[in-house]
Amino acid sequence: MATEEQANKARDKHSDLLRNLGAHSIGVDEINHKGKKTFAVVAYMEQKPDNFPSELEIANGKDNFNVPLIAKISETFKPE
Repeated sequence: MATEEQANKARDKHSDLLRNLGAHSIGVDEINHKGKKTFAVVAYMEQKPDNFPSELEIANGKDNFNVPLIAKISETFKPE
């Protein structure tokens, strides 16, 4: 299970990738994943691309760790 700190680290490390995939906003939120509470990176985008990953990898000490990644479909904010 990912901690909030690990999810924020994954968001920071992979923000360029997520923006290139079409994310207009990127956040971290607590979710239920496989029946357990964990933190995930949430990418808000107008359309989810076919090559969208389900996890983001980060270094966690000597080991690598996968943080869940979720795409939420939403329109880009447009000021009136």
